[in-house]
Amino acid sequence: MIEQQAPIIPEYDTLYQAELQYLGSILKNKKLLEGSRLTRNSFNPIWKHGTIFQMLKFAYKQFGKEPDPFNLTILVDHWGNKIQEVGGVTYFLKIYESTVDYTGDSTFRQFEKIINTAHAERELESARAQISTSDMSMGEIRDALNRIEEIEQRTAGGTPAATLSSLFKMHRKELINRQEARGQDKTYTGFNTCSLDFNRLSNGHQRGDLIIVAARPSMGKTAWLCNDALASTIDGATALIISGEDTALNILERIVSIAGGIELARMKGGLMKPNDWKDYENALTLIHEKNNIFIDDTSSPTVESIRAMVAEMVKEYPRMILYVDYLQHLTTTEKFRNNTEKYAHISKELKKIAKDFNIPVVALAAMNREVEKKQDKRPSMSDIRDCGNIESDGDVIILLHREDYYEAASRRKGIIDLIVAKGRNVGTGTVSMLFDKPRVRFLNITEEAKKKRQENGLAS
Repeated sequence: MIEQQAPIIPEYDTLYQAELQYLGSILKNKKLLEGSRLTRNSFNPIWKHGTIFQMLKFAYKQFGKEPDPFNLTILVDHWGNKIQEVGGVTYFLKIYESTVDYTGDSTFRQFEKIINTAHAERELESARAQISTSDMSMGEIRDALNRIEEIEQRTAGGTPAATLSSLFKMHRKELINRQEARGQDKTYTGFNTCSLDFNRLSNGHQRGDLIIVAARPSMGKTAWLCNDALASTIDGATALIISGEDTALNILERIVSIAGGIELARMKGGLMKPNDWKDYENALTLIHEKNNIFIDDTSSPTVESIRAMVAEMVKEYPRMILYVDYLQHLTTTEKFRNNTEKYAHISKELKKIAKDFNIPVVALAAMNREVEKKQDKRPSMSDIRDCGNIESDGDVIILLHREDYYEAASRRKGIIDLIVAKGRNVGTGTVSMLFDKPRVRFLNITEEAKKKRQENGLAS
């Protein structure tokens, strides 16, 4: 086999060396690939390092259980002449031999940052060049400017998930501004959930499980997530919330409303009363004492970036739980012919995250309109939108249902059912809770609550 000459590149080129060291680090330590935040397009195309990176990703996916999935014999057998297109075996050996022996996470991240910054600069140059053309419409110019702003924010640095410390400062200031504008002064073994009855049924959220929670819009999916995340973190877990639909500030505001028992509308409308402020401070004390909630509100997050985030966080917070709001808002760097295939891939990747990092993954999912055509309006697993493999990948599938959503005069007003339609290790059944909509609270139905409802002519 005649090998193609490896590309001749100046050895002092910082970006070239960073890409070389990054790929070499992966060749020497395959586990680094799990936490990689780069894609094929992140690399400068003139050196074809992006193609090599894609080859390594594929090899790890296919042969990851081998002691050395990047063995040159394996790569040549699988890729054949394609190896020649990126410099041949000689170039792979150069990458390996020119890489420093230390392949720790800190050094790896430094190379990654250099590559990411250069990629962003190339994108900026392309976007600015696009704007300079005279035949663009105003809409196209606006899109290009938005793209520039996104790239600049991405290269500004900082952690991908906002911590509570920074969010609380923003939130307190926002509440004061609203107020001034108005002119007014264990029975479980797993992770705690917001439902005592569900804890009894399931023993809590279990490590390695993918839990799907599905419902129609405005049924209470995000409210349930916030209640559940609060319950798990008060119990000592660390929650990473991926919010593809709402901002981090709005998610935090819901959690504060739940913890403090404050009506969400009063918080949003700048109508908080003196007692509300006391409840607000108590809620902050309760939540901030643990400081174990992280919220990422990146638009259209990829399942690959979520995996990288978890890989980094789980080292520091081994007792962590991942919440995703919601599955159909996620994207992927892979290409598929239709949404069904795409979401089948995403649900499978979420299951892999749960299994590989030994954490519970709780993902919300949307339902299609077919459920509205049913006489009793009760959902089933087949109603999950673009369900693909979601039904098979999910270890536990919970469907939220409220009768009073469809019938305001229902005797079950204020009750929300958690229909456990699938429970791989827990069985199935229905758990009922009270939904205090003004405070977005999910409450356990106590004997006292049952008595009060009966006195008011409501079902318990």
